[in-house]
Amino acid sequence: MEATRHFVEVDGRRVFYRRMGRGPAVILIHGSPQSSRAVLAQAQACAAKGLCAIAPDTPGAGRSEPLQSPGPTSADYARALAAFADRLGLGRLALYGFHTGAATACTFASLFPARTAAVACDGLPAWTEGERASLLARYLPPFEPRWDGSHMTWAWSRMEEQTVFFPWYRPTADARMAYTVTPREGVHANCMDLLDAGDAYRAVYASAFTFRAQEWLPRLLAPALIASSLADPLCAHLRREPLRDRGAVFDTAAALLDACAAHLAQHPGEEAPAPVGSELRGFVPIGSEYIAWQRHGSPSAAGSDANSDSPARLRLQLHCAGGSGADFHPAAGPSLSIDLPGHGDSAEGWPQVPARLEDWADAIETACTSLELRNVDVVGAGLGAMVGNELLRRGKVNRCRELPAQIFDPAQASLGSLSLTPEWDGAHLVRAFRIARWERLFAPWNLRDPAHARRPHADLDPAAVHGRAVSLLKAHDRWLAGAAVEAAASSRACPPAR
Repeated sequence: MEATRHFVEVDGRRVFYRRMGRGPAVILIHGSPQSSRAVLAQAQACAAKGLCAIAPDTPGAGRSEPLQSPGPTSADYARALAAFADRLGLGRLALYGFHTGAATACTFASLFPARTAAVACDGLPAWTEGERASLLARYLPPFEPRWDGSHMTWAWSRMEEQTVFFPWYRPTADARMAYTVTPREGVHANCMDLLDAGDAYRAVYASAFTFRAQEWLPRLLAPALIASSLADPLCAHLRREPLRDRGAVFDTAAALLDACAAHLAQHPGEEAPAPVGSELRGFVPIGSEYIAWQRHGSPSAAGSDANSDSPARLRLQLHCAGGSGADFHPAAGPSLSIDLPGHGDSAEGWPQVPARLEDWADAIETACTSLELRNVDVVGAGLGAMVGNELLRRGKVNRCRELPAQIFDPAQASLGSLSLTPEWDGAHLVRAFRIARWERLFAPWNLRDPAHARRPHADLDPAAVHGRAVSLLKAHDRWLAGAAVEAAASSRACPPAR
């Protein structure tokens, strides 16, 4: 069973969530510094027991915008979760939370007992004051892009290290855990969650360290399963007050997952209503995959021109290979950006992207039809412009304006490995950052000589370079596939813009 993906606005904030199954509602709250992707197995288990699993990205994590209050606590995140549930029309519901999410779930159940049918806390913390002080002082260093990409090495090492030591900053024998080091795909997924959150990861993570179980557990009235797997470093907390005699230990994470789903199914909440989406952004299914879109200006695909009775033209923005819709600034009139297959928020899934320009255009044409876009002008860069010209040739758009773009032919690179597929040592993260920086200095970036120098060169601000690197990493080798199509299409005559 696949999860559907949705955006919604809650109190002026963007919130992303996944939904799987039908039946009574269960909200699943992930740990830090992760996203809702990390609780997909829990969603599968709940859906298999006849529940509707709803997994939001916590504010400041994944694709959700952060809270604006300084130093938010688990109570702030619990209230934000209640506002999210209100927006979705959820009444009485069940909750599952892992680590940071367990603290939020426990707090929610204590603050909103009438709305809580049951709660399952997987790894609820009960810190000593000494542990709390150490964690707050050392666990959450600022995340700041560096000009040389060294922050990418730190991110990989940080996420890898936490599968060996807890806390990760104390590599001693007594801090060593019994985990098998997470495979590179898992470390990469955690890294991408961290890179998506950026420095905002610290706020939500800190809420788990400031959480005090003794303040909330006495107020917990709903049927509660407080548990941990044997290998979890927080398993030892079940022997501490106030968790002592209230917790259960399971030999494996799989057994714990099944027990949590069974507990929540035994104490169901109210039936989940139909999904709620956003007029500003969302997803269009293309076969078994999804295309992400974001609207700016009027929420109508075709509004009224203030100086004419004719409908206003919609500006459709299509990015280059390795980019995303976030590359564009909002236009003056109604506009809509689409993340090409395998890119940006369309990156999840798409094991293979289209092999021919015509196939890329087919996907975007299908998305435009689903979104009922009319009277469209395309503004595109690189691959996006080529897709736009193909749509123009088919008579599907009014015109296509091409933005300057760097055309890079992977077949002519002669630089060794260009792959951004995850590697065991995280070398692909640094490689993405170096490519993003060289793109700003040379055109094409792989020809690093005076004849191909960009003068003046583009903005070298580390944050800007980092943003492009993250876009490249989301596309990973699908960037190379798109760049190859760009190079091939650029060598052919394109129809003139009209």
